[in-house]
Amino acid sequence: MKKLPLIGVVAPLIAKEHIANIIRGIIAQAEECQCRVMILSPLCSFNYCSTMQSDAEKEIYELISSEDLSGFIYIKDDPTMSRDVTDRIEALLRNSNRYVMAVDEEGNSMFDSTQYDDYYDFSKVVEHLVQVHGHRKIYCLTGPEQLFQSRSRLRAYMDVMQKYGLYYDENYYFYGTFWVDSSQELARRLISGELSMPEAIVCGNDIMAMSLIKCLQGAGISVPGDVAVTGYDGFPFSANVDVTLTTYARDHFQLGADAMRRLMRNITGRLYGKVSRTDSGFIIGSSCGCRNIPANQLMSSMAWSKPRMWREEIICDDLSYDLSLSADREDLLKRAFRHINTLYRAERVAVYLSDGSPESVRLRALYSGGNCSVAEGDSFSPAEVSHFADEEKSRAVFVSLLHYGAERFGFITLEFGDNSFVYDGYYLRFVSALNVELHRVGKADSSSVRSEAFAGKGIRSRKNSDCYAGLCRLRSRMKLQPEKYRSIGLICTEMNMSRSTLQKNYREFFGATIFEELIIFRVKKAEKLLAGTNTPINRIAEMCGYSSESYFMKQFKKLTGRTPSEYRGEAAEE
Repeated sequence: MKKLPLIGVVAPLIAKEHIANIIRGIIAQAEECQCRVMILSPLCSFNYCSTMQSDAEKEIYELISSEDLSGFIYIKDDPTMSRDVTDRIEALLRNSNRYVMAVDEEGNSMFDSTQYDDYYDFSKVVEHLVQVHGHRKIYCLTGPEQLFQSRSRLRAYMDVMQKYGLYYDENYYFYGTFWVDSSQELARRLISGELSMPEAIVCGNDIMAMSLIKCLQGAGISVPGDVAVTGYDGFPFSANVDVTLTTYARDHFQLGADAMRRLMRNITGRLYGKVSRTDSGFIIGSSCGCRNIPANQLMSSMAWSKPRMWREEIICDDLSYDLSLSADREDLLKRAFRHINTLYRAERVAVYLSDGSPESVRLRALYSGGNCSVAEGDSFSPAEVSHFADEEKSRAVFVSLLHYGAERFGFITLEFGDNSFVYDGYYLRFVSALNVELHRVGKADSSSVRSEAFAGKGIRSRKNSDCYAGLCRLRSRMKLQPEKYRSIGLICTEMNMSRSTLQKNYREFFGATIFEELIIFRVKKAEKLLAGTNTPINRIAEMCGYSSESYFMKQFKKLTGRTPSEYRGEAAEE
């Protein structure tokens, strides 16, 4: 059989459902086009992980330079991909001299691009509120003004209002962030009376709609009794226990499929058949005022949903504890591959490790078709990415780095037996536990620790691993909500550690004190709020955990070299 083309998919962390759906569409269309797909995706968010960890994760994108790849699909996600990461990715893509298709971008100056036009679909949501429920005074909360998706949804709202002769002005629509902070701010203005209450609010995505509903209900405002609320995106969740969200399923699957189809047409000159999926469209909930919910929406109909029994049983898996008992690398890999069942529908998992040089790796462990083996294959350069994928099968392979901070071990690859699946949180947990233990057994091997003395060292390493994992979780919480952490005493209580132990371990693991990093997290959150919202600076200071606006401004300028007002002005110009 002939060697099939290998297409690289440059993706962010696959934590968001719309990213996962884009990749599902890419994979399904790749099968129709008879080509292979290699997804180059990090296992962390570059805006929310430690610097050492995220710096190492960036290296997965260095595989873009491989001559084995025939073309690229580029999925960009600003909230999880920092500017320096996207700059590096785009430089590598330009230098590859391969055809690049960017997904859902407006007029990319460097690459060809596909877009999803939200105008028609979003118009349907607004018309539903007008035609079915008779609402006249309708507000619109869309996303950041600089995004064409936000502008397209707002334009749809305005055109529908004009079509039906309904009044609106600049006080009826709002640019937000596509995140909960903007819906919380709108709710505050409505609850305080700063804005008069409309009959309905159409939100630019489901996250903002859900948050808005909860804020309004918390203030005693009934949804949909006092005000109707709708979303957009079609994520499979409810807004509250007693209110389900009316929304529209944006067809991200088709967006990915169309990107792959156009890419292959431009590479080969051949027009391939089009794959499609039929589960996009209106999702009727009670948040708009509808009472009769279609029966087929009361159950999950998506092909990639995981059985509840599997999800419940897999939580009891003792992966981390079992791996911590391993005596050496071979034992570790054997133990790890006994837990492959945590990766639902995994068809093939392979671990490639180096012998100390990043210039070559070799296969060390393989799970395929239900069988596990720990063996040693031939060495090859990581740039020869064709070794990670079967040359004759139209399959998708997820390629990720194995590392502990800056300490590189090699790569892990994952393939599913069904094109509907992508990696999830269980895979992140599996790889994270493997990385921690590769670091531990590597240190033991380099120190020539004898097996008789290993048990005691293993216990101490296990304690350190548990401490590190706990502090990583604390650090993630601090990044997400830095405003909640105002006292070292409260943090000590939360972590059940003494002040000295907490500060010593935190500095040892992350190279900075808790408050040094907390200030960074607060300033990073402030940067997002300044660039993406019109929230007053004194309010942003409060939202980031500062009781003093002047102190906030002092710390902000110290870290960024600009005042908050200067930063907001520069962001607006960009």
